[in-house]
Amino acid sequence: MRRRGRRGAGDRRDADSDRRQRRETSGRSARAQTTIDFAVGVGIFLLAVAWVVGTIPQILDPFEAEQDRPLVANRAADSLTQRLLVDDENPDVLDAVCTEAFFDGDPPGDCDYGSADPVTATGIGASYGLNVTLSQNRSVVETTGEPVPTTRSVVTARRAVLLDGELHELSVRVW
Repeated sequence: MRRRGRRGAGDRRDADSDRRQRRETSGRSARAQTTIDFAVGVGIFLLAVAWVVGTIPQILDPFEAEQDRPLVANRAADSLTQRLLVDDENPDVLDAVCTEAFFDGDPPGDCDYGSADPVTATGIGASYGLNVTLSQNRSVVETTGEPVPTTRSVVTARRAVLLDGELHELSVRVW
């Protein structure tokens, strides 16, 4: 008959080998990292870095200085065609005297703009370049402001206007 609670020498060896085996596999996997595991981890990391690098310029785009050029051009064109160069009696028609004086750079006292400089007259900042051109049938009638650059981005706002009963096009270019 066998006693309970006591083990024999053979039982003790089996228990020690079980403990050793559990100790070797309990904290870590018995399998080491393979080259495939490393390559997958590095690949995922590089994809994440590439996504961040590709996304940051798109996040910063709204803060770029060039984004405000269309707004400035439209504001200047609206200011000229709705307030500064219009006839007080007919708000849809340009005043011939004020328009001529604006393009000549000599504002008369009864016009709504007080400066001969088109940048100051339209109220846009000095950091912008401005050119205002009046044309009829695609030929230039009058122009004022700086020459339009050919090496940088220029935004144009156009308005159809009546001057002396004839249809003209007022183009405001901002850079």
